[in-house]
Amino acid sequence: MEVSPCEFRDWAHLLPTEIVQAISNKVKSITDYVRFRAVCSPWRSASLPKPAHLPPQLPWLMIPYKPWESHSNKDDGIRLFYDLFESKMRKLHLPETIGLMCCASYRGWLLLVATTKGAEVFLLNPLTRARVDLPSFTTPVRRLRGDSSAPGYDARWVFNYNFVITRVTFSSDLTDPNCLIMVFVERCWGVFCCRVGDPRWTMVNIRPTNAPTGDAAYYNGCFYLLSKGVMHITEFDKPEIPITCFLEDNLRDSNLFLLEGKSGLHVVAIHDTEVGDEEEPGLDDEHHADNTTEGTEKGIKQTFELHQIYHDTNKKYAGQPPPEILRLHSDLKKITDTSNSTIFCGEKHHFVAVCSDDWDSLNGDCMYIAHKNEPSPGKDHDGKYCHNYYSISFVKIDGTKYQTVAFEIAGEPPIWPPAPAMWFQPSYV
Repeated sequence: MEVSPCEFRDWAHLLPTEIVQAISNKVKSITDYVRFRAVCSPWRSASLPKPAHLPPQLPWLMIPYKPWESHSNKDDGIRLFYDLFESKMRKLHLPETIGLMCCASYRGWLLLVATTKGAEVFLLNPLTRARVDLPSFTTPVRRLRGDSSAPGYDARWVFNYNFVITRVTFSSDLTDPNCLIMVFVERCWGVFCCRVGDPRWTMVNIRPTNAPTGDAAYYNGCFYLLSKGVMHITEFDKPEIPITCFLEDNLRDSNLFLLEGKSGLHVVAIHDTEVGDEEEPGLDDEHHADNTTEGTEKGIKQTFELHQIYHDTNKKYAGQPPPEILRLHSDLKKITDTSNSTIFCGEKHHFVAVCSDDWDSLNGDCMYIAHKNEPSPGKDHDGKYCHNYYSISFVKIDGTKYQTVAFEIAGEPPIWPPAPAMWFQPSYV
């Protein structure tokens, strides 16, 4: 029995606007939300173009590109992002990035820096194409504490080296006039901050000991700087009283990084051990079936520990606190239950934490690590010359599993120093 066209219901127009809005508010994934709005014009009109209800998204891995190709007119501005959970390479046309280095990412924004000694610095949202200009590093920066009339610090020399900014964070939404933005310049161990619209950067006067610097962050009114075995803390409102916290002996020989999560700021401690042939076979996961390697190759196996930072910002001192109470002012406590945490680890201090309960496809107590394979010069999938290939491995935090789940997804362009492969959380806000 044939059904005449007039008997088909046009659900796009029959559904009340309130029902369409209620359905759109149930969508959690940005890609699903884009598909929802693409169904028809009534659905697109009933849903917000910049939804605020979406949880922090599952990250995409941003593949490094060669910023100097713009000088020979070879750069078309197409940037590659690998969506691990859909096993798909996404291409975004971002002409704003041509000739600039993408150094770091945070909350859906990319930090872009000109190759000419930091003459241009700005934040870019790749989805909305919104841009927030930041002060240039060609202007001498002032210091957070000390004589405000003293000559500014000249930071131009550090930009003789590329990709020296390894971290960016900000305190609130960028539309907030009081939003404080922090960048960490690894080359000079410098932590710099500004507000949107400031004419120049302010250098936070915290300096590590003569030890390799690990990472830096801004959280809840405080600047944190990790160096080997030591954590330096400066409160923005009380910069004259810097705090030095000496870490426990078992953390001194670990690689340490700072990680922002729902419950606060954490220290990630990484321990390396050797991987042998007895390791478990690759993940049996439908999301990674096409790219999963059978078994685990020999090499370095990593285990991870999470420690939450407890810092009393309300504790007051008449002057510099005596050394014997430094440990009491800031403390690290190991987190034993990480079942709700999935961590994405990139290169050069790029860590992203996602709440596992928000996503059916995530299991807690694990990490996804982006890394390069052994050197194998050749051409990548787009026919461009490259040195190594990027892969992604799944790791249980306790080290009981370690498998490659996405193998040779893209080639690394020949850049020195190399650009970081970083996890980027897409966001419309």
